[in-house]
Amino acid sequence: MLRHRLAALFDPLSVLVVGPKGLATAQSLPPRLRGQATVVVAQPGQSVKLPATLTGVAKGARLDLAVVSLTGRMLNQALWSLQAHRPRALIVLSPDHPSIDPAHDTQLCRLFAREHDCMVLGPRSLGLQRTHTGLNLSLSSHLALPGKVALVSQSEAIFSAVLDWARDANLGFSTVVSMGDESSVGIAQVLDYLATDSRTDSIAVYLDNVASSRALTSALRAAASVKPVVVLRAGQGARNPNSLSDAVFNALLRRAGAVRVPYFVQLFSAIKVLRSPVRPKGRRIALFSNGSGPPQLALDIMGEAAAVVPAEFSLSTVNALSESLEPRAQVKNPVVTRAALVPETMRLMLAALMDDPNVDGLLMLLAPDSRADMAEVVRQVTAMAPKAPKPIMACLMGEASMRPLRRMLDEVGIPSFRTPEAATNAFGVLAAYHYNQTLSLQTLPPEPLVRLPKVDEARKLVAQVLAEGRQHLTLSECVNLFSYFDIPLELLQPDADFPGLQHVDDVPMAIRVGVDALYGPFINFGSGGRSAISARDRAIELPPLNGFLARQLVERSAIWRRVLKHQMSPAAYERLQEVLERLSDMVCELPELANVLIDPIWAGNMQLFAQGVQVEVKPSELAALPENSGYGHMAIHPYPRQLVKSHEFADGEPWMMRPIRPEDAEPLQLFVRDLSDESRYMRFVSMLRELTPSMLARYTRIDYDRELALVATVQVPNPAHRGHPQEQIVGFAHYLRNADGLGAEYALVISDKWQRHGLGKKLLQGLIEAARAQRLGYIEGFVLANNRAMLGLMTRLGFQNDADAEDPSMRRVWLALDEGLSEH
Repeated sequence: MLRHRLAALFDPLSVLVVGPKGLATAQSLPPRLRGQATVVVAQPGQSVKLPATLTGVAKGARLDLAVVSLTGRMLNQALWSLQAHRPRALIVLSPDHPSIDPAHDTQLCRLFAREHDCMVLGPRSLGLQRTHTGLNLSLSSHLALPGKVALVSQSEAIFSAVLDWARDANLGFSTVVSMGDESSVGIAQVLDYLATDSRTDSIAVYLDNVASSRALTSALRAAASVKPVVVLRAGQGARNPNSLSDAVFNALLRRAGAVRVPYFVQLFSAIKVLRSPVRPKGRRIALFSNGSGPPQLALDIMGEAAAVVPAEFSLSTVNALSESLEPRAQVKNPVVTRAALVPETMRLMLAALMDDPNVDGLLMLLAPDSRADMAEVVRQVTAMAPKAPKPIMACLMGEASMRPLRRMLDEVGIPSFRTPEAATNAFGVLAAYHYNQTLSLQTLPPEPLVRLPKVDEARKLVAQVLAEGRQHLTLSECVNLFSYFDIPLELLQPDADFPGLQHVDDVPMAIRVGVDALYGPFINFGSGGRSAISARDRAIELPPLNGFLARQLVERSAIWRRVLKHQMSPAAYERLQEVLERLSDMVCELPELANVLIDPIWAGNMQLFAQGVQVEVKPSELAALPENSGYGHMAIHPYPRQLVKSHEFADGEPWMMRPIRPEDAEPLQLFVRDLSDESRYMRFVSMLRELTPSMLARYTRIDYDRELALVATVQVPNPAHRGHPQEQIVGFAHYLRNADGLGAEYALVISDKWQRHGLGKKLLQGLIEAARAQRLGYIEGFVLANNRAMLGLMTRLGFQNDADAEDPSMRRVWLALDEGLSEH
């Protein structure tokens, strides 16, 4: 198995430390590395000289990791001397005295990384820690407590503050990383590593700035598909809640499946709740308190637009609570008792709320009560919470008597907080994670919505406008452009009458398509006319959109909650959804679109009318058509419809080859379960009966920009629906980029019933073509030496066949993708 490129950084086998005397990193190496480490003291003003041989590094072998704490001329000398040892990774720490030219140091590191194939963290990094191995390659003299949360920070101060706070709060980390100036290793690469790190269950990220939206989105989607990711971002956008760019960034995080917290203090709360293994299935929470004040403070920050809302209890829950609590207790959410709490009351109350299907989680808000044994009450909670099917969080208000009880809850994994606001916001992190995960699962359907858009005609129209030196389309050109994408919107002259049109409460709508400098095109929906999509009505989504995402975009807007929800007809709402979907198609296929404004839009009973339309175009910066250049103008790669292919078997029966989608998880699981023991062993080299949840997520939640899974499907009768046809997966081919970033490892398995029908060859050819389009250098696979059928297919396709040096029972088959595809 290939070693991850960043393994030399996070799990080094040999280390060289270069810096001033007393450098904390040199004094805190774990025992396993002390026999593989070389320490060189470099005092200010002296020349840097490195030994010709290093401890633990064989002659001619590469050094795994160098750690340097120098700047300016001394950094230049150190990098020059390091060339002989060819380190795979390098950490450039912040020195005691700041550099007089940080930009020059960054350029030096970037050049070294490029010329010597080295992964450089920094300069101006505080280093990293890996707690499970005792690895402290940071400027902190204290190793963080062990835990399952990874912390990645672009700020040195935030990095230091969180570590200091976590030690006092008894919270641990799997990994902590200070990014520094990111000359080579960036946030995206670190997220890629942590996504596959078995020691990390969740990730907290602090961002100052983002260099590449596509790389960040890709890494966030990959990481958030298998573990929670929480982001705190600073900058001008975050300080200004009305910032358009900030709203677009929030949309990006939603689509990636990550969660954003707006304030520094909420990052601490998020780190606490991420330790909980139980995730809510929604945002409806039950509140329980021994007083009326705390839940009211929590309710003040809830609402329809908030991350969490109060749950509405079922009648059986209300009855159960009435029997458990005193006669005058409040048994509708929030539940309030004024009697002295006892453990049995707490047990009955928790059981009733956990059993309610309308409740997604419980927030317990308790104040000190001298009449009750609060320690015994909390012990009852700690006994029940580990087995609870829904998350429980606590707010224990007070300090002297309540702080030990908060620690008691924290120790068993129940997040506890001092204030109702902090506890409610923390619950919102989990609820937002669930909601954003739902958004991240959305892809476009493989079939066209109604009919294929006339993309070629649209591109000719845009090219003609640009050739004439214009940037704005006329109304008639807008009508033609919209017709090419079948957008169900009647465009009218500004002064036109439209009899029979019913204005919806005289509040028009508006849709805007814009382009953010970092995150690419976005779609904005809100109030139109004089309201003109105000900053407070900034419902924004990133294309591509499907029906679900279009509905979510509308329903996040203030105009929907205020007016449309109550008065818009179902038919008009369906038209609005279609308009947004078709506009999304247009944005995907026309990178020249710089701005589209449709304002005002009026809703009739059955259709939509627009009185004002503006379309602005600019020359595209893409070197090729979007489908041939990875849709580089967008933050999210659309579903690759061009890879959907219809085929026929020799007997004429049709089958389809298409990229996989998140909703294929259950069909893929059925496909694996239906494999014979032999086929399953040939593919997985084990008797695995079904895929684990993480494997299902990895295979179906594909980032089409850097990996691919193709399925072969046929139509079979569905007994559950009177024999109507349903799609069944009969073949699966997949590749993932290798840790070296240059090639990919493929996997292929065909249903036993459908073997020897040519499926394997077609699927592999599809993978190879896609890998070439993504500019990969090679594709490889590992095949059991006795799997003659697979080895024969690989030979016919031109693959080389080598022995696996680590396992004689396996063969490595590989194909250089700059060579022609052979079929001999």
